Amino acid sequence: SSSQPFWLINKVCAPTTDLPRVFAEAAAMAMERMPELGKKAIALTVKLPAIKSQGVDHLGEGLRELYRRGELTDVSLLCADQSFKAHQAVLAAQSEVFKEGLREGAASAPGTRQEIRLADICNPEAVKIMLDFIYQIESAIWDDYNPRTQEINKDVLRLAENFRLPGLTERAMHFLAKDLTTGNVVERLKICDDFGLLILKERILEQLTYNKRALAEVAGSPQIMQYPSLMQSMLQLAAAVPDEAEKSAPQAKKRLRKA
Repeated sequence: SSSQPFWLINKVCAPTTDLPRVFAEAAAMAMERMPELGKKAIALTVKLPAIKSQGVDHLGEGLRELYRRGELTDVSLLCADQSFKAHQAVLAAQSEVFKEGLREGAASAPGTRQEIRLADICNPEAVKIMLDFIYQIESAIWDDYNPRTQEINKDVLRLAENFRLPGLTERAMHFLAKDLTTGNVVERLKICDDFGLLILKERILEQLTYNKRALAEVAGSPQIMQYPSLMQSMLQLAAAVPDEAEKSAPQAKKRLRKA
């Protein structure tokens, strides 16, 4: 059929050949040598410029450009009413979860374009952020990582958790630590609990326990009462921090001894 790819046509339509004669001709050609000039060969040395280092990641840049243009893609990620095109090989290379899922999909329906519906993600912007991370889009974008809302950031954390992307979790965690106040600290601590961000949770609790004024502000808010485990953690850390009066007592005793 004329609609077949050219490599299939070549394979199907290749003419039959006399194999013994072909092998004999190939052997004869292999034995042929160019005649040597003169009685004795003299070695010649040719110097060429050094091979240039491949400083640019041409493969990576090529894949990123295909992603930006949506060309030669073979998988779609669906979120809400939006679809994001990607390449299975790139997703599989960056995530074991993607690799296993795509492999199973290819086995159950070979030759079809796969679609991945992200049912637990509400914000398409989070999917775009994840794909930009997977394709390692320019670092300047990540320096300005700034989802419009914490809800989008929570979806980024959820995607990072689902597809085991620790680098993406780290970036979302840094965003979570920005603009922290006593007004939003309980919400941030709850997000830390939900996604297992233990390092950030510990750092926030440390800030609260060493800032008595901030601790009193948070402990007195009705919001904290909804999270008794957080309240307990704060009280435990606060109890472990010596009071200013306790700190100054040994110093006073030393001064008395000297006097």
